[in-house]
Amino acid sequence: MRARKRQTIIIAVLFLVVPLTLLSIFTYYPIIRGIILSFGDYNMFTKKVTWVGLSNYKEIFKNKYFYEALGNIFRYLIVVPFIQFVAILTAILVNQNLPGVKFFRTLFYVPVITGSVIVSMTWRWIYNVDGLLNSFLLSIGVIKEPVMWLTDERFALYSVMFVTFWRGIGYYMVIYLAGLQNIPTELYEAAKIDGANSRYLLTKITLPLLKPTMLFCFTISSLAALKVFEEVFLMTQGGSGTTTMMYLIYDYAFVRFKFGLSTATSVIFAGILITFTVINFKFFGPRGDKK
Repeated sequence: MRARKRQTIIIAVLFLVVPLTLLSIFTYYPIIRGIILSFGDYNMFTKKVTWVGLSNYKEIFKNKYFYEALGNIFRYLIVVPFIQFVAILTAILVNQNLPGVKFFRTLFYVPVITGSVIVSMTWRWIYNVDGLLNSFLLSIGVIKEPVMWLTDERFALYSVMFVTFWRGIGYYMVIYLAGLQNIPTELYEAAKIDGANSRYLLTKITLPLLKPTMLFCFTISSLAALKVFEEVFLMTQGGSGTTTMMYLIYDYAFVRFKFGLSTATSVIFAGILITFTVINFKFFGPRGDKK
């Protein structure tokens, strides 16, 4: 028995060696290295780190762009409930046995598989002064002069947010569709026999059983909104009041070559991401039975 137990332990350890090694190299070491670097000033030419203590953090909290980026990512969270609401409704719609439903599923998912560069360049053309959007609004009399959608601070961030909203619906729709198709049809049939209407089926069966999927979608959607970078980088380059935390981290590291400030910002940002993940699990996660 002891020999078999020892053999089981050895096999288990061998199975853990490879993933733990990969995690140590590509996850744990970069995290520890980044935290250490956040308290130093890194010279990319000499590859030396000069200890500066909390100076990086003090400089970050004195920078107005940090607060601009912080405010923008919180405003970006406005997109999350709208995306999830529309994605759930769309998933319910395309889950019906309707003519051409497969075509509509594909149509909604096309923006997801389209490259970020193509999407951003297309929307930059749409938002252009003489682009499609201004031309359409001028033709129907909604506006009297072209709107600077990506250069006016009143509109730039929300214009970028709409692109994220438009592109994200199809992605979450597919996830919710999978969740809906995992709900046993027998539950609906039994409820209908008892005289349940569509509202009852939605609120008492569909949404409660879809809650684990909602937890997953709300969590990754919140993190994606907080970590938005591609749309901002490709459409506004962080200008017109659209700086986000990810863009600020990029700017510190690869434009100004201030790697200490970049990693310090990353550490602060990681704390924000962890906080929002905990909040999502608090509201949508499983709860114990109340006695």
